[in-house]
Amino acid sequence: MESSRTLMPFLMAAAISVLAPSTAFAADTPATPKASADIIRLAHKPSTDITAADIEKVFDAIAGNRIDVENLAVFMGKLDHHQRDAMRLLLAERANIDVRAFAPNDASTTQPEFSTRLAYTYVETIENVWTWDYNPKIFASFYYQDRNCDGDPNDNEYVFYYPVSTSSSTKGNLRWTTTSPLVYAAFSLAYGGNISAFGTSWSEVRLCIGDNGVSAAGGAGHVASTVFIHY
Repeated sequence: MESSRTLMPFLMAAAISVLAPSTAFAADTPATPKASADIIRLAHKPSTDITAADIEKVFDAIAGNRIDVENLAVFMGKLDHHQRDAMRLLLAERANIDVRAFAPNDASTTQPEFSTRLAYTYVETIENVWTWDYNPKIFASFYYQDRNCDGDPNDNEYVFYYPVSTSSSTKGNLRWTTTSPLVYAAFSLAYGGNISAFGTSWSEVRLCIGDNGVSAAGGAGHVASTVFIHY
């Protein structure tokens, strides 16, 4: 399938295809949830005291949009390899996705790798850094499906377009943030928090994300409305 990267934005907008979120998650819930006092206490529980029941309780809070990203990041940062595997399995089961589609051991092997043959102005891997202080917050203008954004036509990805000016000097300084605990958990467990990005010019950033990761994160529409880019 021919790559869509050469199309103009208004043509891409016409080609948007929305991935329906899993019925296990409420995609229309508020984008900036507030955690209850008991969830906050659980998020800050000593790592040695975290149990399987605690992981399930936190994941229920993620699925119900009852925990904020900041406290979720604290909780997930304490988990060991086996605990993250347990959380990854819960995510896959609820999204009805084969857990093998996610990166084992928090490696980034399932995240799209860009081919050098594609004529992109730049490519990079954008890390997640939680913040709510950056203004303006640049959310996706539109998204579309592209089986070739990573140079491999044998799989399927979603591309999210951000009108963010960058340059060779600022390349590598970009970070992504999400207001959604589901997106944070999905991309952390599937990709280790790193998202492949590219640009066809210095006036844009496009995230190239696998369809399994997008589906686990609640669907393309949910990702587009909750993920923003910042320096």
